Amino acid sequence: MRSLRRYLVTVLIALFTLISFVAALQSYKQSVSRAEALFDQDLQVLASSLSQQYKADSAQELGLALQVWQQGKLVYRSALAPERTMSDAEGFSEHNFGGKRWRVFRQTPNDVLTVIVAQPLQQRQQLADEVITASIYPVVLSLPLQAVLIWLVVSKALSPIQRFSAQLSSKKANDLSPVELDQVPAELDQMLKTTNQLFARLGDAFEREKRFASDVAHELRTPLSVLQVNLHNASQQWQRSGISDPEGSMLALQSGVERMSALIEQIMLLNRTNPEHFQARTEQLDLAGLCRQVVADWYPQIDNKQQQIELLGLEHLSLKGDAFALRLLVSNLVGNASKYTQTGGTIQLELSATQDKAVLVVQDNGPGIAPQEYSRVFDRFYRVGGDRHQSGTTGSGLGLAIVRDIVILHQGQIRLGPSDFSSGLKVTVELPL
Repeated sequence: MRSLRRYLVTVLIALFTLISFVAALQSYKQSVSRAEALFDQDLQVLASSLSQQYKADSAQELGLALQVWQQGKLVYRSALAPERTMSDAEGFSEHNFGGKRWRVFRQTPNDVLTVIVAQPLQQRQQLADEVITASIYPVVLSLPLQAVLIWLVVSKALSPIQRFSAQLSSKKANDLSPVELDQVPAELDQMLKTTNQLFARLGDAFEREKRFASDVAHELRTPLSVLQVNLHNASQQWQRSGISDPEGSMLALQSGVERMSALIEQIMLLNRTNPEHFQARTEQLDLAGLCRQVVADWYPQIDNKQQQIELLGLEHLSLKGDAFALRLLVSNLVGNASKYTQTGGTIQLELSATQDKAVLVVQDNGPGIAPQEYSRVFDRFYRVGGDRHQSGTTGSGLGLAIVRDIVILHQGQIRLGPSDFSSGLKVTVELPL
């Protein structure tokens, strides 16, 4: 099991050392070449100064000015040198003549001979720039190569982390299986173990939650069913015995049991439709036909409240989804609209489609919901106004929470807003086709 830190440090140091050595070697070669040229030039000047029988002015070709004096008499000067002495001081100095600034060297080896050589300062600066450029150029050229090599090395070193990230990104919400990687580096090994341990703990927690909600709801069904039967029998016996119930105790008991039974059913549905562990069976279905079935199921209650319900828009709307979950979604929306809309009210369903979405709108002309409550009504067990809802209708506060979970399960969106009627609520659900 190798270490990413050790790998990166070792490889990068080796690459920097190699590239720096190659760049320095190239700079050394360039500098030596320029130095050799300068030394050759010095030899040519020396040869020119010692020979007075040449016909070509080599000093002029090299851009130098040369004077040779014997016993105070000028015996030789190059074309660029003036007739007067270029310098009266021994050694190096700087003077102006010929419209330029010169670096002058005067040497008097004996009392008879004096040699004076001058070179333009601009030429010297140019030669220095060339040497410096020759030294820096290979280093600059090596920088892109270093960057490419570093990118390749770092990419290779971080490839296990990229594979780890890709596996995490590809996991579905209900997939808590361990992540498996080959050749895990030391720095990633502990992270991988911790992540897999977290998945294991989450899996156990979800399974316990699922079993708890399901077991509690299942275990409560039986005694509630027995209680409903006994309450019904007791109510019949009271009626046959002529026992009056002026305070409505029996009716309150029956209403409470019915509410408890409905709450248990909602809890089981909420647990079943939880996106974290719902196993969707996706199929191609007709959302319009599904809406017609839901309207038919709710029609007795709607007719009993003398409400009007209509289904507008597309007669067929095909999409991929879970038939049970989508039917439950439409049923909760229609049921809420019917329960909280007054007698004689209107409920409207409308189906439409965009290029990639199916759109279901359910609205009514009931009392509606205040805009500041739109986000809260999706919370579990939350009801506007609490248990004392202004409509007087009993409820568990789980209907819209279930609807939201189903929308999330299908990767859709849900929005609440004011109805197109004079009052009421409009629910817009968008589902991918």
